[in-house]
Amino acid sequence: MNKSAIAAIMCFSFLTGCGKMDPVQDDPVTPETTAVEKETVSSANTTAVSSSVTTSKTEASTTVSGSSSTTTTASQSVAHGGITLTVPKRTERTSGNTTKHNINTSTETVVTVATTTTTAVPVHTLFSKGRFEFRVTTEGVEVFVDDKRIQTIETDTEELLEALADIKTEMRAQLIIEDVDLDGYDDLFIPHQIGNLNTFGVYYHYDSDEEKFVKWDELETIDSHAEIDEDNKTFTTHIRLSDDEYETRVFCWKDKEPDILTLKKQYRSTEDKDDLLIDYFEYTDGAETLVKRERVLFDADGREAGAEEIGLD
Repeated sequence: MNKSAIAAIMCFSFLTGCGKMDPVQDDPVTPETTAVEKETVSSANTTAVSSSVTTSKTEASTTVSGSSSTTTTASQSVAHGGITLTVPKRTERTSGNTTKHNINTSTETVVTVATTTTTAVPVHTLFSKGRFEFRVTTEGVEVFVDDKRIQTIETDTEELLEALADIKTEMRAQLIIEDVDLDGYDDLFIPHQIGNLNTFGVYYHYDSDEEKFVKWDELETIDSHAEIDEDNKTFTTHIRLSDDEYETRVFCWKDKEPDILTLKKQYRSTEDKDDLLIDYFEYTDGAETLVKRERVLFDADGREAGAEEIGLD
């Protein structure tokens, strides 16, 4: 082929585009999204408030397409012992052919605090023996067995509570828990009147069948604390009439009722006020017999120094 023919063919190729190479194109831009990171923190409050804090973060993501861009800001959600609401606020701004989206996050946190109100029981109103615990309240005396309340004895406790709260009278206002009738079960004495000389109250007998305390009618006339003598199967009561006058009675049990055995009575003579006398009585089937009388002796300082027996009138 001659040179003129080759030149003609090359000109024709340029004009038709034969042998044209396409321009190299980069891969399309793919938006990158950062994975959600989640962190949980738990904390305990010693004031009976327990809470947990959960934080979630979403990194900003940007998508570029032509001359426009979209940007999302991070959002955060916090839960603290209650309900947390995260409310995104979206604003849009357009400049030329570019639109920008901004998301602002506002967070409202509702915190729920668990509070427990407990009323401490004053120590001076608590009495216990064995499995039983007694609590003096304004409503009466609550009875517990193994920390379980089995009954409330409804009785007037106003004077008792006042006396228990006073260090000068609290020792005379004690609940007495002892087996008065020696049947193997402790009984209860609840003071009602607390004076300088005597403490009077009411007895409650433990009913083992009902498993509760019931008012003891048989001891209604014996309204002072009794001292138990297990060896002799008796109990003794003391009633003080004045600073130097008193009565001491000893009882036994007969047909489940108290039966008086003896009475010792110290008193001022009606004939001579300086004479302090003691009478001794014995009882048989309820019949009273004066068996002895004494005169109390005093020393030079006015202190009791003994007694001498004197004749009965």
